[in-house]
Amino acid sequence: MKKLLFMGAMALLSVIALAFTSCSNDDDDLLQSNIEFKNVEFGHKNSKTGTIGDDLHLECDIKSGSKIQSVEVVLSKDGKNVIKKTYTDSKYVGVLNTRFHEHIDLPETLAEGKYQCFIIVKNEEKKIDFVSAEITLKKKAVDPKAPKIANLKVDKMESTVNGKVTFTADIETVAKVKEIEIEFHGDKETEIEVDDLNGKTGKLTFKKEVTIPAECKAGKYHIHFTVKDAEGRETTEEIEGFTIK
Repeated sequence: MKKLLFMGAMALLSVIALAFTSCSNDDDDLLQSNIEFKNVEFGHKNSKTGTIGDDLHLECDIKSGSKIQSVEVVLSKDGKNVIKKTYTDSKYVGVLNTRFHEHIDLPETLAEGKYQCFIIVKNEEKKIDFVSAEITLKKKAVDPKAPKIANLKVDKMESTVNGKVTFTADIETVAKVKEIEIEFHGDKETEIEVDDLNGKTGKLTFKKEVTIPAECKAGKYHIHFTVKDAEGRETTEEIEGFTIK
C-alpha cells in the first residue's frame, strides 16, 4: 500500500521525480530510507480536517539516518497539486532529528472536499520518504451569534520564557463568555486560560498581561486567541511572527 501511495506522490511531485534520476531505480530500495515519522498530526489533534480561509495544522517527529536536506508539504486533489511548500529552515535542515510543526494557509479559493496531504523528507543520502493522510477541507461556517474579536494586538512581538507581554482586543458576545484561551504554537502547543471576562456579555475590552510559559522553547511562534461562549460557540483570531528568545 505504501509503495502505491509513494508512486502516486511521485506522479504529483517533480522533486521526487528528479530525485529518482540520481538514485536507485529500485522503488523498494528507495523506500528503505531510514527516515522515520512518529506522533503525526494532520489537523489539530489529528482531526484530519482543515478550514478553508484559515490554516491546516501539521506536526510530526522526524528521525533520519543522515542529515535532512528538505521537508516538503504537498496538498493535492484529483491528482493535481493545490499547495506545495518546501521548508529549508535551520531547525529542519542539517539535523538528524527534528519536530516538524507548521500551519499551512488554506486560500478561500479552495473547493470543499477530500484532499491528500503529504509530508515528504529528503536527506543527504538522496533518500526520500513521506507520511500522508486523506483530509477533509470545509469552508468556515459563519454563526452570527458567535463571539466577535477585533483589534487583537500584543504589545511586543518578542519576549523570553517567563517574560511578560500584554494582549488587548475588542470582544463582542451575545452569550456569556465561558473561557478565553491564548495558545502559543511553536515547537509544541502551550495554552494559557484566562477567566477575567467569564460570565460577561456585550461589548467588552480585553487587556491582560500574561507570562510566557516556561515550557516554551526559543523560536518562532504564532498565537491563537480564542473566545468561547456558554452556548458552545467559539471564535479564533491569530497573531503571526511572535518570537521567543
